[in-house]
Amino acid sequence: MSIQLVCSNGQVVAAEGVAKLIAEHRRSIAELERLGKRAMEAEGTDAILLGRRLDVVMAEEAALRRRAAIAPVTNIAEMKMKAAYFRRLLGQGWCEIDVDDLRALLGSFTKLQS
Repeated sequence: MSIQLVCSNGQVVAAEGVAKLIAEHRRSIAELERLGKRAMEAEGTDAILLGRRLDVVMAEEAALRRRAAIAPVTNIAEMKMKAAYFRRLLGQGWCEIDVDDLRALLGSFTKLQS
């Protein structure tokens, strides 16, 4: 089943589902960790280039996190999966979750059709 998301810029973006969005976000976090470790050890020009790449990946991570938060849930299992994932993100300190992401997350739960 295809899900359509409306982003803050008003464009409709197709998504593959909650589980795939969460998987994409997890990959993004792993890439951030990998680049962060490399950037901490880099010097000179390498540090500058890695810093720029790190900024791009951080922006992609934030966008994926927002898409995962906004994604509507179609059943209780997806709602539990999203709630558990964002709870883990908050508890582990893997990334900063802003208030708008939490509002979008909670808003996606209220739209569940029973």
